[in-house]
Order: sequence, then C-alpha cells, then structure tokens
Amino acid sequence: MTYKLLATDMDGTLLMDNKVLSKENIEALKKAKEIGIEIVICTGRPYVTVKPYLEKLGFDCWVVTNNGAVIRNKEGKIISVIYMRSEALEETIKLLEEETVYYHVSDEKYTFIKSIRERIRFIKQFILQTEVSYWRAILLAPWIVLCRGNHKKVDFSSFVRQGGRAASIFILSEEKEQLQKIKKKIEKVRNIDITSSGFNNIEVLDAEATKGKALEKISNLINVKKEEIIAVGDNLNDLSMIQYAGLGVAMKNGEKEVIEAANWVTTTNQEHGIAHLIEYIMAQEKEDIIVS
Repeated sequence: MTYKLLATDMDGTLLMDNKVLSKENIEALKKAKEIGIEIVICTGRPYVTVKPYLEKLGFDCWVVTNNGAVIRNKEGKIISVIYMRSEALEETIKLLEEETVYYHVSDEKYTFIKSIRERIRFIKQFILQTEVSYWRAILLAPWIVLCRGNHKKVDFSSFVRQGGRAASIFILSEEKEQLQKIKKKIEKVRNIDITSSGFNNIEVLDAEATKGKALEKISNLINVKKEEIIAVGDNLNDLSMIQYAGLGVAMKNGEKEVIEAANWVTTTNQEHGIAHLIEYIMAQEKEDIIVS
C-alpha cells in the first residue's frame, strides 16, 4: 500500500515527555514529506502553542487544533471552525460553574479564563514538564498569560449571555473522582463530544468536532482515500482518527483503548516512535516495489 497522508498527535506521540521535538522525528517527517506523504499535525492544543514546533519542522503542513474543531491549511489559513452550539455551551458552563474546578475555553484565536492567577499556575506546571528551570518557569508563565495577547479574562456567565463562542473547553483536576462526577453531569448535554488527552483532564467540543472528522475533511479536500491514510496517537482524543485511517497506529506508551483499536503499535514517544513508524512504512513500500 502506498500511503499519501500521515496524521500525528503531538503530546505523548510526536513530542517527548519533556515536550521536545526530537531530531529523529524531524528528519523522519522530512523524509516522508520528500516521498510525497502529506503531514497533518492533529492536536488538542490551541494554535499559538503549535507554531513554535511548526517552525522547527521547517516545512508547511496541515494543522488540526482544538481536538478537531479548527483546521488550518499548509499556508496557515483557517479553513474550518466548528463551535459548540450555544445551548450546549450554556449548559456545560452552568454545570462547571457549580463545581470548584479549573477550566478554560478556547476559540480559534483566544483562550478565555476566569482567573489570571489560576491560569499562571496552570502554565507554570505545564512549563515545568519541559527542560526549563523552575525559576525561568516562574518568570515565563506570567509573561505568557499577560503579555502574549491570546488570553482574555471573562465572567463565563456573561460570556455565554453575550454570545461568546467556544471551539473547545478544557477541564483539569488531579482528583479522579471529581473528574468522573463532572463527566457524568456533562454527558447529559446534547450535541457534544467528550474526550481526554490525559488522566487528569476532560475536553468538551461540538459533536462534529473530532480529530477523525477533521482528518476526513482534509482527505476529501486533497483527494486522499481513507485507505491511504496513517494516523498515530496515544490517548483517547486520538481514537477517532486512528479508527478512521487505513492504518491506525498507537504509541507503545498509549492508553489501553488506543492500543486495542490500532492496527499497529510503534515504539514509545521517548524512543522516537514517529521515526520508527516512518522507517517501517518506507521499508514496506520498498519491499512492495521489489516484489512487484
């Protein structure tokens, strides 16, 4: 089989645990690109946190952010945004306001927050997963929230009443029981999709906004058949694209459900699993050429 499109998740897949894009994965993606495979980055992240990695890749590619709600073409132009329906957004926000839990709302441009202090704490903890020192994280987190220009502090009840729009809602809690309780409540809301990119979070989107459906849109736009697609990921928010693709690939460090749904399992993100996958694909295609 000749594959024409490779869709990859970022955290836990393309990136190592310290959020670094390895030289091995960069070189492998470039090789895939050179033999005509379109690369699609599919992530739950907002676009502003993806851009630095795109610059490191050094080539243009399709980008799906907010877990499928926002699609950008290779020139970085937005071609599709799926917002949560107003009734679903209002009901979800009402449920979250009844809880003592961190959450933020994103559209294609901004991250809406209710507490600057909470957001700085969230960003600091995220930065500390990287190789950045503790004191640099202390300084960097406030700058990201206050100076970068993509955060807006809002009262969420007013935000909804005034017609605010959401591509995705991210909910964080280190208490598993609290997350399960919140998830059960939100599951009653109509026209939404609930997923997760980690053990400590829930992500809420419109029912039509999934990585799988975004991948289907892109493949239709560039005339790539389903069986010509490879999709790789590690977590529950990757399931839809892994199930859609002709070759669904799980990371060895992936969740059990993802590994069970996949056609093939590559090495872990710490072992440059994307590079290993591409080497495997290229070897298979070379073998097919020799046989034929």
